[in-house]
Amino acid sequence: MDHPLRRRPSLLACMLLPVGAVQAQVDETAETVVVTATRTAQTVDDSLAPVTVITREDIERLRPTSLPDLLAGQPGVDVSSSGAFGKLSAVSLRGTSAGQTLVLIDGIRVGSATTGTASLELIPPEQIERIEIVRGPRASLYGADALGGVIQIFTRPGASGGSGWEASASGGSFGTFSGRVAARGALGDTRYHLTASGLSSDGYDVQKDGVAGSFGPTPIEPDDDRYRNTALNVGATHRLGNGAELGAQALRAQGRTDYDGFPNRTDFVQQVLSAHLGGELAAGWYSRLTVGESRDESDSLIDGADLSTFDTRRSSASWQNDLSLPGAQLLTVGLDGWRDRVDGTTAFTEDSRDNWAVFAQDQFALGRHQFIVGLRRDDDESFGAQTTGNATWGMALRDDLRLTASYGTAFKAPTFNDLYYPNDGFYGGNPDLDPETARNVELGLRYDLAALGFNMNVFRNDIDDLIIFDAAQATVDNIDRARIDGAEGGVTWRTEDWRAHAALTVLDTENRTTGGELPRRAETSARVEVDRSFGAYRVGTTLLTQDGRFDDAANTVPLAGYGRVDVRAEWLFAPQWAVQARIENVLDRDYETAATYAQPGRAGYLTLSYRTP
Repeated sequence: MDHPLRRRPSLLACMLLPVGAVQAQVDETAETVVVTATRTAQTVDDSLAPVTVITREDIERLRPTSLPDLLAGQPGVDVSSSGAFGKLSAVSLRGTSAGQTLVLIDGIRVGSATTGTASLELIPPEQIERIEIVRGPRASLYGADALGGVIQIFTRPGASGGSGWEASASGGSFGTFSGRVAARGALGDTRYHLTASGLSSDGYDVQKDGVAGSFGPTPIEPDDDRYRNTALNVGATHRLGNGAELGAQALRAQGRTDYDGFPNRTDFVQQVLSAHLGGELAAGWYSRLTVGESRDESDSLIDGADLSTFDTRRSSASWQNDLSLPGAQLLTVGLDGWRDRVDGTTAFTEDSRDNWAVFAQDQFALGRHQFIVGLRRDDDESFGAQTTGNATWGMALRDDLRLTASYGTAFKAPTFNDLYYPNDGFYGGNPDLDPETARNVELGLRYDLAALGFNMNVFRNDIDDLIIFDAAQATVDNIDRARIDGAEGGVTWRTEDWRAHAALTVLDTENRTTGGELPRRAETSARVEVDRSFGAYRVGTTLLTQDGRFDDAANTVPLAGYGRVDVRAEWLFAPQWAVQARIENVLDRDYETAATYAQPGRAGYLTLSYRTP
């Protein structure tokens, strides 16, 4: 297991590619390249951080109905949702909250500035090329909100060479229909891509009618809760004469999701725009400038009548410089900045704020030892300055076995709701809030040998100044502390005909102020995937299981554990044609990941797909 910095020519070649296109340039037989863990290109085997990669091949094999379904049960990942088909979902890493997990799309920070979370349930899997899940604090590279880790979604379609297009169409239970068309090509030194997708579902009645909930009996609305989503992703990159590259990318998903309550419908827009210019400024000095904007827009309605609008936008810019230095050393320095803006029917006491940051990271090797040290300084006009750091050490015990240890600090920024929501007598923001802060230590072991891979990490994360609602004051304050101890691991086995993967996460969470467990965190979660190929045929199954947990912070509303089994079968009946059938929740288990909100029962789907050679 040699160090990536000793292979600087290949590393530099990767760095010259757009960050989101690195994996697109690596074929299935090559080592998988990741960029999120260090903001530089490295193979998964050489990464000192615990990383999970979900490829387009995985997405097409599993055909999930939503992005949270795809993430659920991955190492360190927990998902709770208020039903399927575009309903509110919370995705967290290592027992942290959804707001303590940073989400990027093509390198751009996304999420609502009012709630502090990203609406991953509204991002169509059909638009995703790959996902990198990096567990552990990454604030020294990315700033606020990366307490539990970072989930980065890459939407660029595979374009490893030539031109081509692909299409798929699916239909099945709950009146669900979806489709995807993707094309790629080149005109001289310019490459382009386009992906269009759509999904329509009649859904089902997600909330149980008239049962006891946290805010009294649930509403009686025995109707199916529909979902519509149409999305477009388009982009182009142009190779300039001096070897530099100029590119632009846009993703837009919009639609509606229905649910029970007041309001009972949301019309939404999720949009990410970005542009970049990158190239070598001198030998061994690669520089990249990226600008972008993310947008989270929701219009709430009650029985078709407008009720409220929240429109948040984040404009961002980043200048990153990677310098290959003597002695197998890679130094990264850069500047980040963004502005959050809030608009809508609620008059916040402040509707914008700026954040500027400077960061540096050094990666170097000494014999069989690897080191990464990083430091970042953020200055936010709403809560002041925060300094975060990270130190990671890895030692190759032998060529296929490595031990790692790391320490990192992180913080979560208060949201606009936390800080500036106007006091309506029931709730008001607190402009004197401090950020939540965290300290994380962990040990890891990774083994890679031909078809077999194994990794395990144990960690402790102490979080201070948790922002909690104070009912007596009708506002929020920095009241609680939490400790999260955990272990996570995964085993992967691949041969020509077999693919098997198992992941296990064990958590011990404690609110150190009250002594209770953190809500909606299962102590044990597991995911097992097994697929077998028989020439033109492939069959597979997925098992997802979690034990019981509490739905509320007071630990008074228990959620039962559950186990879910999905099966699938695929037939390549022509060189470019395939048909796949899958059944989700084969045993038709009733279960909830959020109290009173039912998950779908047994469901079947059929997909027809075509891909040009």
